[in-house]
Formats: sequence, structure tokens, C-alpha cells
Amino acid sequence: MINDFDLLTTCDISGFLKEEIRSIIIYKSDVKDSDIILDINCGVGEISAEFSKLAQKVYSIDESPQATTISQQNIKKHGNIDKVEIINDDVLSAIDKIENFDIAILNAKNDNYKEIIKKVHEKINSKGRMLILTNILDFEVDTVNKLSQLNYNPKITQINISNGILLNKGIKMESQNPMTLIYVKKR
Repeated sequence: MINDFDLLTTCDISGFLKEEIRSIIIYKSDVKDSDIILDINCGVGEISAEFSKLAQKVYSIDESPQATTISQQNIKKHGNIDKVEIINDDVLSAIDKIENFDIAILNAKNDNYKEIIKKVHEKINSKGRMLILTNILDFEVDTVNKLSQLNYNPKITQINISNGILLNKGIKMESQNPMTLIYVKKR
């Protein structure tokens, strides 16, 4: 796993996923070396970098030019850039252009997440897997409802990693990057 402190970040791109959360995502994805991955709303590229070491190919998609630039730098430094195609485009347009993929990881942070889920559902390979991440309660509920409408059986995991901070009174546990992971497998 890439150490959190080794990732390039910027204030202009919302927080990255902590290494413990990335570990859970990798485990839940059941990634194989023949899998093709979509990292949707890739941010600083931490997921793309991790999966580039495990999968056949990764499409790293973000609408922000700054995000794709930092993603490329992180993937070059920590992953296998030869296995990654970085796409700076509208997410729905980018997904339309990709013909074949097995796993889609969506960081649901924009209002178009339901349209993205529908598009991924239409295009993902049989027995493909979707992992949707969010820390916005309304998005969690809407995502589960949307997936249920599409005949999926969503599995929901609340992830709350806490790190200890040494105080003179003892150790204070402070939550780091609480996240909900919603997982489905196409039937």
C-alpha cells in the first residue's frame, strides 16, 4: 500500500482515501490481473496507482485538469503508469468511449452519481463489480435505491478508521476519512 504521506495532494482537490480504506476497496473488489478498472472521479489518483499494480488496465477519469495532472504524477511515482490511461473529460462521455471493463470504482461526490451508476450498469461486463464511495448520507440512500432499482443487492459497509493522538492525559482516537462503501456484483 502507498503510504498516505507519500501521495502528492493539493488543497484544490477534495481529500484522498486513506491507505486503510484503499486496502478494503482492493479486498472487496476481488481484483484479478486480467481485470480492467474504471476509477471514476479519480482525484489525486491513489486508487488508480494501487490498482495499476494489480489489474490489466486502469482508466483514471476526472473532469478536473488539475486532478488528472496530480493523478499522473502519483501513478508514475507509486504505480505502473504503463497500465493506466488518464482521461480528463466529462465522466459520462468518458465511460461511453470505453468498451470493456470489469470493475468500476466511483467516488460519488457530484450530483450526477445516479446517471454514472446507470451508465456503468449498462456497460460493465457480466459479473462486473461496482464499488461506490461516499460520505454524504443522502448520496448513500439514493445510491442504494438506484442500485436496487437496477436489480442489484447492495452490500453496505461503513468504514471509520481512527488514529490515536498522544495527549498528556492519554490517547485520543480521531476519525480519519469516514466513508461508506456500497458494493454490488452484476448478476
